[in-house]
Amino acid sequence: MKAKLFLVLLRVVGRWLPASFSRPFGKSAKKIRAVLARRVSPHLGKGVNIEKGAYVLKDTVVGDYSGIGVDCEICYGLTIGRNVMMGPECLFYSNSHKFDKETRQFSGYTDTNPIVIEDDVWIGRRAIIMGGVTIGKGSIIGAGAVVTKSVPPYSLAAGNPAVVKKNLLD
Repeated sequence: MKAKLFLVLLRVVGRWLPASFSRPFGKSAKKIRAVLARRVSPHLGKGVNIEKGAYVLKDTVVGDYSGIGVDCEICYGLTIGRNVMMGPECLFYSNSHKFDKETRQFSGYTDTNPIVIEDDVWIGRRAIIMGGVTIGKGSIIGAGAVVTKSVPPYSLAAGNPAVVKKNLLD
């Protein structure tokens, strides 16, 4: 029950507080959002930054020194590794609607398909990450990409649907 209350506070108060990079109150706002977020999810590492308009859920895992960008929309089953950066307005969807072939109608939700973002990943603005996807360590996801399949480590993926454009180690 307390976690739900703090989630509501994080969503309401967190939207009104300035972004962490704003002056002069950005650092204070960042600390307030972090305190509220830790009351919602016990799985947050050191130095986590929950930006203005962003939030966490009770099962959200965020590694040390990672951040959830301004106005990002997250989902159940989201795991974010260490040192992950993400731009504003990223969307994470771990559920979809069920399709009944007999009635030819959509209804309800499917089971949660977890999303895993490994360490040292950079996600560009307005990227959409779909359920069941793993983004490998050291990868970059281009702005506006729609990631429907897993991305191997140290890759640059972009587009709709996102495809691997190059290996970052080559």
